[in-house]
Amino acid sequence: MEQSDVRRLEKLSPTKIWAALRGDTADRLAVERAEADVAAIAVAGAQARLDSAIAHASRVRSERDDLSDAENTFREALAAYEVALRAAGGRDAAELTEIAAQLGVAAARQREIAEAVDALRATRAALNDALAKLDSAGGWSTYDTFFGGGFIADMVKHSNISEATEAFTAVNRALERLSTELADLGATAVDGVDISDTLAVFDVLFDNVLSDWIVMDRISAARANAEDLDDRLVLVAERLAAGAIETSTRIDSLLARREAILTALA
Repeated sequence: MEQSDVRRLEKLSPTKIWAALRGDTADRLAVERAEADVAAIAVAGAQARLDSAIAHASRVRSERDDLSDAENTFREALAAYEVALRAAGGRDAAELTEIAAQLGVAAARQREIAEAVDALRATRAALNDALAKLDSAGGWSTYDTFFGGGFIADMVKHSNISEATEAFTAVNRALERLSTELADLGATAVDGVDISDTLAVFDVLFDNVLSDWIVMDRISAARANAEDLDDRLVLVAERLAAGAIETSTRIDSLLARREAILTALA
């Protein structure tokens, strides 16, 4: 912007003529050139800082890559040295062999915990879906019981009961998988939640106030059981998280001991 002002004043124009008549052309031109110089210096400074930042980022990436390569090389060297040392025998070789065995056990447990966490995640997702469907069935059951409902309300309620039943069947299938994964860890299984599809049949065959109340009561009981299941799943999640931390700490400790043995003998 400052450069354009300088060029504008340097050219013959009404502005220049008027400035000449006022007698301040030189002063104004000097000011504009000074401002242009300041702007150019600012641009150059910003460009220099940008170039410096780019160069610094490049150096950091290069150093990070070098460190990564060095770490990999170090690990490979330790592994090769460990093989040779264990083949030679001795007390340190025996301890390294024991550490390797314990690392294998810890790694297997880490995988089992990860599988259990995945199964738990699927179970909680299925339970949330089932609870949503059960709430819908409960809402229509309440409407049918207290506000007369009618044929349409009955149809919707029965449909929602069937959907909730199917959803809890999916929850129980997910719980079976979770229980299997927990058994691998030596933990107890988690009981499921059932609601009977015969509730809908019962309500159709005996559509009266008594059957409406029974259906609503059983839906309420199923929801209470589902909420209890959710609480138990929270406890399972906490135990799995604690187990994951404990196993990770154990692995770190074993690796540190292994490295200490190998570097002390190197």
